[in-house]
Amino acid sequence: MDTELKVLKKIFEEKEKAHTKSISNYLGFSQDYIRFLCQRLVEKDLLMIVARDWYKINQKGKKELRLRNLIEAREKRLRSRLEKLVWAPLRLREFPRAASGRPKFWAGGYGKREANQKLKLGEKIEKIASSLGKLTS
Repeated sequence: MDTELKVLKKIFEEKEKAHTKSISNYLGFSQDYIRFLCQRLVEKDLLMIVARDWYKINQKGKKELRLRNLIEAREKRLRSRLEKLVWAPLRLREFPRAASGRPKFWAGGYGKREANQKLKLGEKIEKIASSLGKLTS
């Protein structure tokens, strides 16, 4: 893998912002060489300078990593983690039954609080689903 791509990938893995010292420790090159590579990536418009020796990856840099299939696995892991977060609370729990056989909250045994909790859970699911759609585009 090209050294510039390794630098881009390392910055992406560090929450999209990294210091040249952490990159040089990871790759085993001198900090001056990493600074030179980052400046070249800035000229190619793949990185942005945040502060002295701090660089942030921009959309063009992320796109370059996606084109070379270097960050697809991370997005898949993130997607599976989000799916676990969404579906874990949705496991059906047993509600006490009323004389009619329906759960008590349908028969009026539970108040608006439980209904509001269900609505909030639905809103959370919609937010996560929309963020999943943004990941793929």
